[in-house]
Amino acid sequence: MIEKDKIEKITKIWNDYVASDQMILDTKGNELSNIDELRLEAIKSLTEIVKQFNIGELTIGEFKTSIDSFNKRNNLWGFTAIKGQFFFNQLTKNLDDTGIDKVQELLKETISEPKDIKEALVKIEKLENYCQNLYSKAKDKRLVPNPKSVGYFLSYFWQIADNEKWPIYYTASIQALEDIKLWHEKPIQRDNYEQFFSLNEEIKQFLSDFTKRKISNWDVEHAFWHYRGNPNKKTENKKTTKAIEIAKPAQKTEDKKLIINASFDLSDYIIPRVARLVELGNSTDKSTTQKGYEFERIVAEVFEQLDFEVDVLGQGTGRNPDAILKFREENTAFIVDAKAYNSGYSLGTDDRAIREYINRYCPKLKKEGYQKIGFIIVSNEFKTNFVNFINEITWNTEIKRFILLTSEALLYLLAFKTKNKLSLANIIESIVGFGNPVTSQNIIDEFDDV
Repeated sequence: MIEKDKIEKITKIWNDYVASDQMILDTKGNELSNIDELRLEAIKSLTEIVKQFNIGELTIGEFKTSIDSFNKRNNLWGFTAIKGQFFFNQLTKNLDDTGIDKVQELLKETISEPKDIKEALVKIEKLENYCQNLYSKAKDKRLVPNPKSVGYFLSYFWQIADNEKWPIYYTASIQALEDIKLWHEKPIQRDNYEQFFSLNEEIKQFLSDFTKRKISNWDVEHAFWHYRGNPNKKTENKKTTKAIEIAKPAQKTEDKKLIINASFDLSDYIIPRVARLVELGNSTDKSTTQKGYEFERIVAEVFEQLDFEVDVLGQGTGRNPDAILKFREENTAFIVDAKAYNSGYSLGTDDRAIREYINRYCPKLKKEGYQKIGFIIVSNEFKTNFVNFINEITWNTEIKRFILLTSEALLYLLAFKTKNKLSLANIIESIVGFGNPVTSQNIIDEFDDV
């Protein structure tokens, strides 16, 4: 039984949510007035994908890719984040055929809907034990699935099967319960989900009595997200980076500031020297040469903090790219060009220089044993996605991936690397999988908790 003082807090959370017009925002900060309807429609497609996996029409690799692709187009549950798709990727990584078969059967058994909470806890325990065994033995725990993601991961699939019965184990919901002194963290996911499920049922019943209507799992979830700060919620100055004014040629009088939110303050995880990268790129009080030099050096420093081996080139070294990044463990390298343009970077005549860099450094890197070579341009903004140029480069040269990376996205990569203890292999795997340009929102969607 929830005590009276905590009931009063829940009532206030609910009333504040209702007073906000029950607004929910998507991962781009756009209002979703009909998120529940969108979810119901999405569930039809997701149910079919899960069914195809369960009957053997999809392998575990195909299933993982299908779920990833669908959620990137319809990110209505936050599955693209650290405890969802990232966990799924770790679960299936570096396995031989026997290991793949074992995980495939384990997933078929555990993601299927339980008949009751007792069976749900058994399923959580099975997957948690499997992950804990890997986790306890791993020298680098960043490379294996984190057992603490199991509750969210499985409850997502159960909610796809029955959204009225199964609440998703969101971090934001747990934080709300902690704030109102209702949550007591347990050492294992099995016990935590049991506690969460029980509290959620009690809260739904109270709010149903209070509002004189049936309250759903989604109603409670939305109210708690509103209270804690929806990861996609626009705020004035709480847990955000500075607003970046984006100049777009087609919008001479309609330019707007877009604040992209994460569940933490960026400055909590990166040092002040590199935190000024975006501000430096936008500055107008320095000479072009000085600004470019400082921007290049900070970009190189951030990549070094991401654990790349960095050869700094750039200004003063002749006609060279700004840096060469190397990751010997996977024989991967990147040629980097940093562009300190405050009005957005466009290719212009730089295509000739880029081709020169590729023609000069790809043979050298190949000779050193680097088999996978990419090209990264870092700038505050990009005026186009260079699609034709990039297609031509990746078709006709040794460059396998050509990445347009915004400065803010680079800073978020560093913050998440520190916060989530990401390995460099994880970071590379993610950035080469994004479309262009790679923005801070892509990074937040991929690595933030929900």
